[in-house]
Amino acid sequence: MNGDYLYNYVLDAYAVICYLEDEAGANEVASLLKKAGVKKIRLLITWINMVEVYYQVFRKYGELDADKVLNIVKSWPVKILAGDEELTLASARVKAAHALSYADAFAVGAALKYNAAVVTGDPEIKDASDKIGFPLLWLGSANQRET
Repeated sequence: MNGDYLYNYVLDAYAVICYLEDEAGANEVASLLKKAGVKKIRLLITWINMVEVYYQVFRKYGELDADKVLNIVKSWPVKILAGDEELTLASARVKAAHALSYADAFAVGAALKYNAAVVTGDPEIKDASDKIGFPLLWLGSANQRET
């Protein structure tokens, strides 16, 4: 499913917020965005993870900023994945077998479907990666922020 791309990466909400708020790991996300812009890699995010970014920004900064962030991310060289039957069922299987949030299960489901690494600093996704064996690009630090 890679198509013309050598590498696929799935951004979760952690990666997007990390980049937007210039937290530890933002440089890695910036590098991925640059590579995706010249089609060296393919970046993916699910709509479920986009909604997670949206509500987090809405809660912290308000609806106008959430709308701005949505438009910013939509302008990035990132393919936003709809929850079709295959992705949704893959995510449901992940959720049923592992202690993950619904949105995290979609990021993992997309990674499995597209043979991709998940870009995150979320410890629950890291635990799932250790158990399931999908690749991970870890953005986390010793001090985890709350989601």
